[in-house]
Amino acid sequence: MPDPATAPTLSGTWLLLVPSGLEEHPAVRAAVRALDAHGAAHELLSVDGADARRDGLAPLVSHLPDGSTPEGILSLLALDQTPHPDHSAVPLGLAATAALVQALSQTAPVAPLWCVTQGAVAAVATDPLPHPHQAQIWGMGRVAALEHPHLWGGLIDLPTVVDARTTARIASVLVPGQPEDQVAIRSTTLARRLERAACPDSAPTAWRPTGTTLITGGTGALGAHVARWLAHHGAPHLHLHLISRSGPDAPGATQLTQELTTLGTTVTITACDVTDRTALQHLLDTIPAEHPLTTVIHTAGIAENTPLAELDLPGIEAVLRPKALAAALLHELTEGLDLSAFVLFSSGAAAWGGSRQPSYAAANAYLDALAEHRRARGLPATSLAWAPWSDAGMAADEAVVEYYRRRGMRPLDTDLAIASLQHSLDHGDTTVTIADIDWERFPAGFTAQRPSPLLSDLAAAASPGVDATPDDAAAVNGSLQRQLATSTPTQQHQLLLHHIQTHAAAILGHPTIDAVPPTQPFQELGFDSLTAVEFGHRLSAATGLDLPPTLVFDHPTPKELADFLRERLVEGELTSEGHLLSELDRWDAVSAPSAVDEAARRRITGRLRLLLAKWNDTERKTERSAAHSELETATAEDIFDLISDEFGKS
Repeated sequence: MPDPATAPTLSGTWLLLVPSGLEEHPAVRAAVRALDAHGAAHELLSVDGADARRDGLAPLVSHLPDGSTPEGILSLLALDQTPHPDHSAVPLGLAATAALVQALSQTAPVAPLWCVTQGAVAAVATDPLPHPHQAQIWGMGRVAALEHPHLWGGLIDLPTVVDARTTARIASVLVPGQPEDQVAIRSTTLARRLERAACPDSAPTAWRPTGTTLITGGTGALGAHVARWLAHHGAPHLHLHLISRSGPDAPGATQLTQELTTLGTTVTITACDVTDRTALQHLLDTIPAEHPLTTVIHTAGIAENTPLAELDLPGIEAVLRPKALAAALLHELTEGLDLSAFVLFSSGAAAWGGSRQPSYAAANAYLDALAEHRRARGLPATSLAWAPWSDAGMAADEAVVEYYRRRGMRPLDTDLAIASLQHSLDHGDTTVTIADIDWERFPAGFTAQRPSPLLSDLAAAASPGVDATPDDAAAVNGSLQRQLATSTPTQQHQLLLHHIQTHAAAILGHPTIDAVPPTQPFQELGFDSLTAVEFGHRLSAATGLDLPPTLVFDHPTPKELADFLRERLVEGELTSEGHLLSELDRWDAVSAPSAVDEAARRRITGRLRLLLAKWNDTERKTERSAAHSELETATAEDIFDLISDEFGKS
C-alpha cells in the first residue's frame, strides 16, 4: 500500500483498549499519536485480561463515558502475552480479545474493531518475528471476520520499532472505506494476500530422515500416515518414536508397530502428555545418543466446533494445549539440538479463518508464526497449513467430505498430501498452505458477507452457479409457481417451508427435513457464510427470484424465510399487472351474461360498475396529486403563465 500523498484524516472519538500496566508501551503511544495527530480524539480503557468478561466489557465498549458512540475501537490487548492464571495455555491478550469480540457481538453495532499486534507476522524476509504468541490474535481475528462481519475492522501488525512514519501509516489504515483488513506496517504498509507457491528455479536437495524422528499424535490418523512414509523413505536403521496420550494402548497401535517393523524401522510408542514440560523433557532424555533426535513432526491436536460467541476459557485452552503449547515446548526443549527438520502440522483455518474454529485458527496461526520465528533465528522449521486429508481424521467421514465439498474445498488425497510434505522439506519451505480448492465456489462463500481482497491475487473466480441448467431451473420455478397459484395461503406457506427445509437438509447433509425445524435459526443448524451462498443459489433456481447471499441472516429461521418468500412470490404477484390482466381474461372467458337471469345480471353489473368507479377514482386522485405536486414546485412565473393561459391577459 503506497503512503498517502496527503496526511490521512480521522474524526470522532476512538475507544482505545490496552492491557492494564502497559499504558506506556511504545505501541500504545504510537496508536495514541496516530489518532490524536490526525484529527481524532481517544478514550483509553485499561483492561485486566485475567478479569475480562463479555458482560463486564459490553457496557464499557458500547458507549463512551459521555454516552456518545465511538467512531472506532482500537484494541492493543494482544500485547499482553502473560499466561492466564487459571488457564496457562491461554495468553491474557487472547482471552481479553475473545471477551471483547463477544461483548461487541451482544451490543448494537457501534464501530469497527481493529486489533493491533507487534512483531507477530512475517511480512518481509528480514522480519525477526519476536512475538509469535500474538499471532493467535490473527487466527482468531480471521474467524471473527467471518462470524461477525458487521463489527470487524481488521488486523494491524506493527514493527518492532515504531516511529513517526508508523503513526501516519496506522492512521491511513484506519481511514473509513480503506479496503485492506490485514496489514503489516514496516518500511511501508503491506497488505496480506494468499498467492500460489512459485516453482523454484534450482533443483532441490532431497530430504531424508536419519537417526530418531519424534512424531506427536503418532498413533492418530495423520501421525500414522507420516510414520509409514518415513518408514518407506527413511535411511536404514531409522528409529521412529511415536508419542500420544494413550501410547501403546491407542487403537491400532499394535498393528501399526508391526507394519512399521516389517519395513525395517525400529519403533517406540510412548504415552506422553506433550503439554507437560517435565514429562516431555524426560522423554527426550531417553532417546539414545547413538540414534540422536534429528526430526520433530508435530501432528497432535484436537478439532473444534464452537462459534466465537459461545467460546469460554476452558474451551480455548482445550484446543490450544495440544497444538500451540505443545509446539512451544517442543521448540524450547529442542532448540539446542542439531535438527534437520522441525515440522508443524497447521491448518487452513489459520490461513483464511474457519467458522466455528476460533481457538483452532488461533492455535495454528501460532504454529505458522513459530516456524517463521525459528527460521529468523537460523533454526529449521516448516509449518504446513493443511486442508483436511481425505482418509484421515474428521475428513474420513463422508458427511464431513460433503461439508467441505460444498464450500469449495476438496479433501486432499493422502498420497498427494505426503508428496507435498516431501516437496516442502526438499525445498526448505517455511510456511505453506496445501489445499485442493474449487476456485469457482470457495471465494464466493468466503466473501459472501464481507468483501476481502485476501484471495484477489489468485485465479479470478466466477460466481458459483447452481447445479441445474437454465432450462431445468425454469421448469422447477414454473412448477412451484403453478402449485402456489392453486393453493390456499396456509398451503402456500407449507409448500415454501417444505422447499426451504429440503434444500437446507441437502446442503447440511441430513437425510430428512426433520433435522431442519421451522423455528430453529439457520446458524444454529450449522449454516455459515459459505453454505449460505449455495443455499441462496438453490432457492434462486427454485423460485426464479434474485436472492442475496445473506438470505439466512436476514430471515434467520425457515419459517421466517418462508414468510418472506411467500410475500415476494405470491403477494407481490397477486398485485402485478400481468396477474390482474390474466385474471380478467380468465373471467371473460368463463362469463356468459345470458347464462344468468336478469336480477343476477343487474347485481353483477352493479358490482362491475362499482369496481370500475374505484379504479377511475384512484386514477383521478393520482392526477390531482401530480397536479398538486407540479404547483408546489412551480415558480411564480410558472403560475402567472398558467393563469394567463386559462383566463387570458387582464
